[in-house]
Amino acid sequence: MTWRPGEDLLALLDLAAPAACGGCSRAGTRWCSDCAASLRDGAAGAGPWSPTPRPAGLPPTWSGAAYAGAVRAGVVAWKDGGRADLTAVLAPVLRAVLAAALDGSVHHAEALAAGDAVLLLPAPSGRAGTRARGEHRVAALTRAAVRGIPRSEGPRPLEVLDALCLVRRVQDQAGLDARARAANLAGAVRVRPVLAGRIVGRPCIVVDDVVTTGATLAECARALRECGAGPVAAATLAATRRRPRAGLPEAARAD
Repeated sequence: MTWRPGEDLLALLDLAAPAACGGCSRAGTRWCSDCAASLRDGAAGAGPWSPTPRPAGLPPTWSGAAYAGAVRAGVVAWKDGGRADLTAVLAPVLRAVLAAALDGSVHHAEALAAGDAVLLLPAPSGRAGTRARGEHRVAALTRAAVRGIPRSEGPRPLEVLDALCLVRRVQDQAGLDARARAANLAGAVRVRPVLAGRIVGRPCIVVDDVVTTGATLAECARALRECGAGPVAAATLAATRRRPRAGLPEAARAD
């Protein structure tokens, strides 16, 4: 399939803009041309992503932009800075990552070829965060990405299902290492019972905004597998690059 994230991003620059760029704070534009180039690079480079170390149970994962610079600033502004308008700017990158995941995962590609729907499941958000933002921001991004698939590409049986939830409070993941993140999330995610029947046997893709150690994706995948889901993969807008240990080569990417 051919999706056009670069063209989508350029078109977004013509939309009415707030006072400052979400990536660099340049006045008078929602998302400036320099920051748009960063997102175009991320969309163009969408592909498999693996952490070091790789957590047990992590599904095959695809990601786009590096979580740094303008991309990081934009995601922070979008998620916690009141810039819900940036959903339209970020959605084409996630769309490109989903395209890479659907084409790269044999099981999901076969399901689509057979006309079977693939479920897109946003990673869960805590109640406090959802209330503060006024919406489940990752779910909104996922829906925007799916809405932007051109009709000319033919029918794509993708269904966004907000079925994952947290069953207990978890600590803010910022500042936690890989082991602490895994312990923090262990057993914290489940499938909403009312939607569990729609998961059984269905190919699924967990969707999140940023992946660092892979703990969230691994925990979401565990919950889906325990519910009887079919093949599980994951897709994220961006991924954190890790600093290499002294004397070791830098990993190409980190999850």
